[in-house]
Amino acid sequence: MAAAKITVLIVEDDPIIAADLRYHMQDFGYSPFPPVNNAADALLLLNNATPDLVLIDVSLEGEQDGIELAGLIKQQDDLPIIFLTAHHDRKTIDRIKATRPSAYLVKPLQVHNLQTSIELALYNHSHGRLATESDEATSDDFVSGVHFFMKVKNQLRKVHLDEIHALEAYDNYSFVHTGDQKHIIGSTLKELEQKLANHQFVRIHRSFMVNLKAVEGIEDDVVFVKGLKIPIGKTYKEEFMKRIQLL
Repeated sequence: MAAAKITVLIVEDDPIIAADLRYHMQDFGYSPFPPVNNAADALLLLNNATPDLVLIDVSLEGEQDGIELAGLIKQQDDLPIIFLTAHHDRKTIDRIKATRPSAYLVKPLQVHNLQTSIELALYNHSHGRLATESDEATSDDFVSGVHFFMKVKNQLRKVHLDEIHALEAYDNYSFVHTGDQKHIIGSTLKELEQKLANHQFVRIHRSFMVNLKAVEGIEDDVVFVKGLKIPIGKTYKEEFMKRIQLL
């Protein structure tokens, strides 16, 4: 299954800047919603969709400004938010900080800074959320909304854990197997094991973890996972058999 494009909500009341931001989001490989110019329309959209990232102009049309909108969004969902502002006075900065955004950028925007800030916001949000949910979850508590953000052909893409069939060690990196595709990410298999052990992933070999829901069969010491034949290491076999019986 192909990696899903990252979705971005743009809340900006200047139509020229909004159109420019939408263009850059598409150029970065993301999928932007049609921009909105006020808090009310943004909240209406958020009632029907959940973007991966929200870009908010501090000064908006309507009764609520961008900072107030961010506070309302945070009450509903823990989404990464990046503020866009022409103001960098102390009062504005203090109000922005109170909403705990992923970043804020001062206009006029620099394209490189925008892209870097987005990538860092997505990466930090994804890894922080994954670690928290892994700590709190039980073996039966898989949350389908948990996902990776990873580089695919120089673009950040979102891959949900239920799309991942297997993880394979590769020095200080790991391969992520999704269907007939294989992507590389900058985490070791040990690091992934620590984050995913309480989801439906289990280590079956020094070089492999598998998604238990993707297991199609077991023959002797080999696991069949969506077209892959993966050996079961002696050290991991007992735990694997315990976990597979829980499903």
